[in-house]
Amino acid sequence: MRKRLDRLYRQLATGFAFACFFLGGSVLAALLFPVLALSPHHRRQRTQRVIQAVFRFYLAMLQRLGLIRLQIEGRAKLDGSRGRLVIANHPSLLDVVMLMALTPNAQCIVKHELWDNRYLGGLMRRAEYIRNDLEGPALIGACRQALDEGANIIVFPEGTRSSPGVLPRFHRGFANIATLTQAEILPVVITCTPPTLRKGERWWTVPARRPTFRVVVGECLETSRFRTERHRSVDSRRLVAQMEAYYAERLANV
Repeated sequence: MRKRLDRLYRQLATGFAFACFFLGGSVLAALLFPVLALSPHHRRQRTQRVIQAVFRFYLAMLQRLGLIRLQIEGRAKLDGSRGRLVIANHPSLLDVVMLMALTPNAQCIVKHELWDNRYLGGLMRRAEYIRNDLEGPALIGACRQALDEGANIIVFPEGTRSSPGVLPRFHRGFANIATLTQAEILPVVITCTPPTLRKGERWWTVPARRPTFRVVVGECLETSRFRTERHRSVDSRRLVAQMEAYYAERLANV
């Protein structure tokens, strides 16, 4: 009986947390961000700092409600980051929130569908995140500008949440950005035990016990050695292969 009550509580609390997330995004976009926009000076940076603070509060709320545990290793590497590509695997819907809460000066490449989302579209537009449907040169240009300004660009190279039980397979987009801008890559490995909010899983399908998220920040990878005189696609494939091997090694027994 106690286990059933605990699970029912977590289902109700999860519903409350989702409502807070989507309604909170709408309220921020409608009320707070227009005030920040009154002063054009560093408007985007101020908006993104507010989002980071809100996501930190949201993570604290999830832990306070007993919905998740969060363990972080190597946080100082994130705290000291500037002008890097922060890449991560994507096992859960909460990965985006966690990385944006933990990464200073976070810029994101987001699915263009989110720009028209009823609840989150205003937030995406006000924060001036980078759309993933930009043409190649425009996308690289936007990333280069953000990196030059000291932003850390968060990228999930899988492009969507991981399929359960399958090791990550990466698209080449992040590698193209890295080799063309020569930005350092900061790899982050995320695990969740037991799994929750996976691809194709409904929010109310809570696991039997409270999940523990473990975020491990790795060592920076210099990408200049992947920029050669050969065809760019060759350089990108080499980088993708190395990063896939990196994640396969660390996720093999998860």
